[in-house]
This record gives sequence, C-alpha cells and structure tokens, in this order.
Amino acid sequence: MNESAFDHYFKHIDDVEGWLSKTTAILSNRLMRHQSTGGLVGPICEIGIHHGKYFIALASELRRDEQAIAIDLFENQEENIDHSGMGDRHMFEGNVTKFLNPACVITLHANSTRLSPGAISKYGKIRFFSIDGGHTEAITANDLRLAERTIATGGIVALDDILHPSWTGVISGYVRYKREGGTLRPFALVPNKLFLTDGSSVASYRSFMRSEFPHLTDQQDREFIGDMVDVFRELLPARPRWTSRFKTKVRKRVKKIKRLMRH
Repeated sequence: MNESAFDHYFKHIDDVEGWLSKTTAILSNRLMRHQSTGGLVGPICEIGIHHGKYFIALASELRRDEQAIAIDLFENQEENIDHSGMGDRHMFEGNVTKFLNPACVITLHANSTRLSPGAISKYGKIRFFSIDGGHTEAITANDLRLAERTIATGGIVALDDILHPSWTGVISGYVRYKREGGTLRPFALVPNKLFLTDGSSVASYRSFMRSEFPHLTDQQDREFIGDMVDVFRELLPARPRWTSRFKTKVRKRVKKIKRLMRH
C-alpha cells in the first residue's frame, strides 16, 4: 500500500519547528478524511504559520485540486504585538517544498486584522480553518469572525492555545466573540486546541469522534462557556515545548544582531 502524504509527513513531523500535539495532528487528519468521505471539499486555511507544522499536517490531506491558504505577518514582526510565534517565510517555504506540492499553496503576507473575508473566500469556502495568529483578545475575536464568515457548512475551525496559561487573551477573545454574537459552536477540546463548527454540524462531528476515538475520550458533555464539549486526552508523547521556544528565542536574537550589524 502506498504511503499517504500525511503518514509520510507524520514520520518527520519533529523535523519542523513548532508547537503541535501529535494526537491533535492525527485527530485533525481523521476529521479531514471524514469530511472527504462525506463529500465536503475546499481549501484549508491557517492564520499564524510559524514554520508550517500544523499547516502541513492539514494540507497533506487535501486532494490535488484543493488549495491551502497560509496567512502570516512573516517579516513584519513589528506587528506581532504579543510575540506569539515567529513566522519565517524562508523556513516555511522550505518545509512546504519538502512535504507538499508548492503549487497548491497560496501564501498571503498579511495582518489578519486588516484582511477581509473576501480575500480568503475567493479561493473557495474553507473546510478546515486553523487560528494560531495573534493571541490577544481583540485579534482572537477578529480571527474567529473571519473564520465564521469564510468556512463551508460543515467546516471546522481549530482555535489554538485555548487553555494555555500564558495566552489568556485567547480564551478572552473567544468569550468576546461569543458575546458579540458569534455563531461557531465547539464540539471537542483536544490537546491545546478547541474544535468548532456551525451549529447544524456539531452533533455529527461529536458522534463521529466518539465512535472513532473512544480510547482518547476523557470526558463527554463537559460545560464550556455556555456550550457542551467532549474532552480528548493526549495519546502520544510530545517534544517538550521549551525546546521549540528556546530555538525561537535564539533565532530572534540572531536576527536582531544581524539587523544591528547592517546599520
């Protein structure tokens, strides 16, 4: 049997710097396969690329005629006001070349707070949208609204760092989004991400995950800010997060030194 693009990438996922639970990568991939089986097609999109770790995991499940949209500040790090991640276009494009067909990737060098829904939806309704950009309350709420307005019926939104103690702006932004009338509804809390979809698709995805991943189900129907979610536990050991964060800090320091040397 031929190895799938995702299975090949998964073997080398630790080669790509970033922060991603391997369990979450697998769950996301299986959800995308479930979408394909049900006839849902369309692009994937991610805000906040870093080096492409989660982006590639999602894009590797796309069909040849589907596209993957990458949105990041990249070199404009002065706009990264909370220093959450550090998009590096050179590293990202190298990883894309290694694991994907670059022709399927659309890269938008942009600040999501100044991006219109039409700039995304012109490529088609999104079937899986990852939000991992700025982690402030205002940016999180903005990115959730963008996702809501661009996903397909049955599309999934993955909100990163929802319960991370260092990034309280994410859960604050999610609460703000709900308070301001947001229509996305959560169905699963997985390692480091909250999965959401439109209200009409919640029950279907909840049923699928319960039947497919009973060994990962930690708790069912837990209260979560006015909704009910199922909670899924970590299965596979992750590389300590401090190693990736240390590498990122070193890279930032080196770039700063190089800039100073040019002046």
